[in-house]
Amino acid sequence: MLNGKITMATGLVMMFVISQMMGSVSAADKAAADDSKKIAPQTQIQFEQDKAKAHMQELEERMFRLSKLIRDSQPDDAARLLLGLRKAREQLILDRMGEASKMLDDLKLDKASQEQKEILVLLEELKKLLLTADIGLELKLEQLRKLIDSRETLNKLLKKEELQLSNTLDQQKKNGNKKDLEALETSEQRNQKSAENLEQMLREYGPASESICKSLSGAGKCMGGACKKLGVSQPKPASEEQKKAIAQLSSAQQDTKKLEDQLRKEVESLVRQRVMDQLQDMITQQKQIREVTTKLHDRVAQKQKQALAAVRRLSTSEEKIISVCSESIELCELTQFSLVLPVALGAVREQMELVDEGLLRAQADKEMIADQKRIETDLQALLDAMIDASRPSSKNGGGQCKGCKGNRNKLLAEVKMLRWMQQSVHTRTDRLDKQIEQKKITETSRQERIELLSVRQREIDLITGRLHSMTCPHCLAGGK
Repeated sequence: MLNGKITMATGLVMMFVISQMMGSVSAADKAAADDSKKIAPQTQIQFEQDKAKAHMQELEERMFRLSKLIRDSQPDDAARLLLGLRKAREQLILDRMGEASKMLDDLKLDKASQEQKEILVLLEELKKLLLTADIGLELKLEQLRKLIDSRETLNKLLKKEELQLSNTLDQQKKNGNKKDLEALETSEQRNQKSAENLEQMLREYGPASESICKSLSGAGKCMGGACKKLGVSQPKPASEEQKKAIAQLSSAQQDTKKLEDQLRKEVESLVRQRVMDQLQDMITQQKQIREVTTKLHDRVAQKQKQALAAVRRLSTSEEKIISVCSESIELCELTQFSLVLPVALGAVREQMELVDEGLLRAQADKEMIADQKRIETDLQALLDAMIDASRPSSKNGGGQCKGCKGNRNKLLAEVKMLRWMQQSVHTRTDRLDKQIEQKKITETSRQERIELLSVRQREIDLITGRLHSMTCPHCLAGGK
């Protein structure tokens, strides 16, 4: 029900902010291209930028107020608004708008235009989040991101405490002086504060993080005990407290990893479906770009200005596909439901970026159309593998390994994608070899392409080894 309210209360403001920013970007680009008219339009552009900033500030305030009003009646939508607000503040959208305004004031129009374009990407992401139908998944993904950050922070804290213990034991052997022990006490206090902050951060997970918070609380108390002992020049009992703190941190680390894995399992099927939908969208959009490029082919060959401009405009559409591809890669890496897919999509994204560069140069020849077609084919191959991986396994229906009882369809899909990657690298290597032979490529470009292919080949070798080590012997033997 609140989707309508959100659309009315925040969607309109969001759209206005974006339209205001787009107008400002367009004006900044135009002014930057004409040095002789910098001063006149600059004031107007800055006014538009400041107006967009004011509306963004209004949007943040509105999201906060509305989330409080509906917190009890519609908790999911309240969470959506708070998540949007948190995203906006974490990405410093309001501050970056202020920076863009300052750049305009200083007549740094090129930099201002670039900054505005980056802000627009963030605003589009925020709008998508506010209007998404599946807020439950978004909240769990956000939780997973925070949990991963928390685990990384915990790992660093554990290493710091281990270093503290090592230094304390050294002071114990040396009968350390008061000054050195005071320095250790200060470091221990910092570790204690970090443990307390981490505990507070993880409390938002509720009962699921109870054991983690308990371990962190225990670690903090032990660190506090170590501080007191170091303060009175007693390194030996301080080291005992530090050992206990390390044990508690290790326990928290293990429990955090378990909670992280649990969250991944909860969202895996939903994320897998979203990535499949994104692959289908990319294929559809890439096909549309190719069809337009094909229609413009003859007119571009005749150097018609309108046709050249139309091809350059296709770059914007290609960049949107690249953005979707990047989002799919991020989802794969975050949830780890596939080892091969994020790397495979990275290889396809490289081809998209080359197509994007060609479109910006108003290239619409047969080679460009072939490159676009190749991207469609590659995306379809990955989507087909994903569909195969989504097939459920069963004892009677096949697909289930008799050893580990796992779904062999997923393994077969990974192998298919790996084979596609190797075929892709081979095709690109063969194509580069012909371009070098025909002297159709510069030395700089040649070196860049060779380096990219080398990176991809190393990735294939690495993933093949990891996939082999992660696969049970029964799966490798055909599931028998």
